[in-house]
Amino acid sequence: MCTSSAAFKQVHPAPIHPQTASNPEVDVWLISCERSKKVHFSAELLSPEERERADRFHREPDGNQFRVTHTAMRMILAQYLKVDPQELSFSAEMGGKPELASEFRSTGIHFNLSHSSELALLAVARGARVGVDVECLTPEFPIEEVAERFFSPAEISALKALPGDERLEAFFSCWTRKEAYIKAVGGGFSIPLDGFEVAFGSERAAALVAVRDDPAEVSRWRMYDLETPKGYKAALVVEGRTHRLSQFSWSAPAQRE
Repeated sequence: MCTSSAAFKQVHPAPIHPQTASNPEVDVWLISCERSKKVHFSAELLSPEERERADRFHREPDGNQFRVTHTAMRMILAQYLKVDPQELSFSAEMGGKPELASEFRSTGIHFNLSHSSELALLAVARGARVGVDVECLTPEFPIEEVAERFFSPAEISALKALPGDERLEAFFSCWTRKEAYIKAVGGGFSIPLDGFEVAFGSERAAALVAVRDDPAEVSRWRMYDLETPKGYKAALVVEGRTHRLSQFSWSAPAQRE
């Protein structure tokens, strides 16, 4: 079972490149959902559609986690756009990827949200498309079956070559890298997971290795592994090759019990 930790709440900005006009700024926000297990989180900042989605969850903690992550997303994005959180509106690209509505497009702000268990990540980029994915390491997850169905032949071979006790972590490293790429591109289910290859395993630096239908894609994107609490894996994909990357944390404000 994944849990968040005190260490997660102490994330400091970590610039990777000096900021220049050609180095887009990328901020990754780590959002703790732990509080939502015991507090009914307010939905006052959410849109009617978001409130309805939260209410549709069968388990109250799941609905509360949705409220936490989407409230955090609104509060964080509002800081960049200098508007009230309630004023934000969103639309979807052709592949279903959420984006800021047309009235905010001139800001050049792109974002992507991912959630797993008690942790969520929000990536915010200026002037570049972005995708992020976080996953809880679940020991009972059928990694071999999923890999056979969705991984490239090279990724499957690399997984099978590992000792059994190393496969879980390596699988989720690969999975988050692949999901982050699909989310950055915005193609949704139209992009087959076995149609591209990423660097495999926790010991290899994150990278997009090959794209079957468009080899030039490799030079268009940069992939990063992200630091997470124990029990999670996460990856980030950003348009372009050099970026100024920083990480911050966000915790839900206190609510009435």
